[in-house]
Amino acid sequence: MPLMRRDILALPAIVAASSLSRPASAQAGGGVLRIVVGSNLRMLDVHKTTTGEEYIYDVLVFNGLTRMREDMQIEPDLAESWSYSEDLKTWTFRLRRGVKFHGGREMEAADVIANFRRIMDPETASAARSNYDMIAGMDAPDAYTVVFNLSYPYGGFADILSDRQAKIVPREAFGTQATQPVGTGPFMFRSYTPGDRMLLARNPDYFEPGKPRLDGIEIRIMPEMAVRVAALQAGDVDVVWDLGPENVRALRDNRAVRVESIATSTWDGAILNNQTGPFSDIRVRQALHLAVPKADIVELVLFGEGAPTLSPIPPTHPFFAGDVPIPARADVAGARRLLAQAGHARGIRVPIVVPVGRPLRERLGVALQQLGRPAGFEFEVQRVPYARYSAEVSGKAPIYIDGFFARPTVDTALYPFLHSRGSWNTRLWHYNEPRVDAALEAARLTGDVAQQRTHYQAMQRVLAENPASFFAYTMNFACGYRTTVRDIATHPMRWFDLRNAAVAS
Repeated sequence: MPLMRRDILALPAIVAASSLSRPASAQAGGGVLRIVVGSNLRMLDVHKTTTGEEYIYDVLVFNGLTRMREDMQIEPDLAESWSYSEDLKTWTFRLRRGVKFHGGREMEAADVIANFRRIMDPETASAARSNYDMIAGMDAPDAYTVVFNLSYPYGGFADILSDRQAKIVPREAFGTQATQPVGTGPFMFRSYTPGDRMLLARNPDYFEPGKPRLDGIEIRIMPEMAVRVAALQAGDVDVVWDLGPENVRALRDNRAVRVESIATSTWDGAILNNQTGPFSDIRVRQALHLAVPKADIVELVLFGEGAPTLSPIPPTHPFFAGDVPIPARADVAGARRLLAQAGHARGIRVPIVVPVGRPLRERLGVALQQLGRPAGFEFEVQRVPYARYSAEVSGKAPIYIDGFFARPTVDTALYPFLHSRGSWNTRLWHYNEPRVDAALEAARLTGDVAQQRTHYQAMQRVLAENPASFFAYTMNFACGYRTTVRDIATHPMRWFDLRNAAVAS
């Protein structure tokens, strides 16, 4: 069959049409772009990356078989075209010829197969592993063709190949990616000093003629948002990634700065450990939802730059279960009654861990502390550096604040997080609900949009009854740019496509 885009599988985003313009041609010599972020990159091995700062780097240094544009449409990247069988179980990708890794060797089909085997290997511990568990086998009929054989129909397969970790590196260099990363991307890794900056240089052999325009990129690390914003205003940096909602309002009056804020399916929430007390009891999880109105959280934390949600499906999506009520007011009596039934008549006292250097999530933790108190939730806020989350907090603390960025499809936004065998579920809340598993599995097995909607809405109804966690909101994503920066659009996936970007002298 010919290539056909299944738009309904992608989570929607609102992107101004003017921000998507691209120049007709691109020339080198576009300067060095200085991007500032708030935290260190903890991992350089692209298959193992897990944070937003790392995802920026992923897209600049590496390529996948497909690429997702700012309008959430899929287009060719390392694959120049693809086709699939009538039953959606056999997908054939034709690779571009002449694509070179930064080390000089040409990329070939064997590299693609080796990379996906590595991602799918549990020993790799890639957070993306469960996204590709439908792959039953891979073949390379020749050096420029890869055939994926799936164990079940999956209409969004080309979409998920655009995701952050699904990038191709030399198969002989897996062991050195964490220290000397090599990809095919528009920029090459040069150096990284934690706490200071990462330096990337233009790839002169990039496979798209005339791209990239930039001579290089500096990704600077500045933990304090106030310092990042001041550096942007002073012209010491060119781009601030992930502005806080309060900064959006303040910077819009600065004529030297351009601000873009777009709706996304990125979410924050309180991660509730379903394996240990007190949140192993469904009644305690239900009580928290009665105690804390999500609409109040949106105003307190996001200044209205977001929306309450039931799950990672945002209210703007056609699969959102709009018939499931999200309480607008606190039901203190109902929450206390549930806590008493769970054996906590005097309330619950438990630490709530928040990440240092993530201002929104810190505010979310404090908001939960204040709003939960009348219903008997006594949360002691503990601040922990985000770099220590994986080792000390994730999957261990009874309750902590975290969040995750938009995924390329509804399936990849849900299955890894909510299925009992999902790779993120086993890192986070250890949720096990057979009805949710059944809905997620059924949605994967159909290409019919109406059936997908039915399954996903059923899943949300179960979540309202048996919450896995506290999905607080989906949020807008905002970046600030000096007006000297050209041809960059704010991406709903929170990374940057900088192939055409330039900095005016």
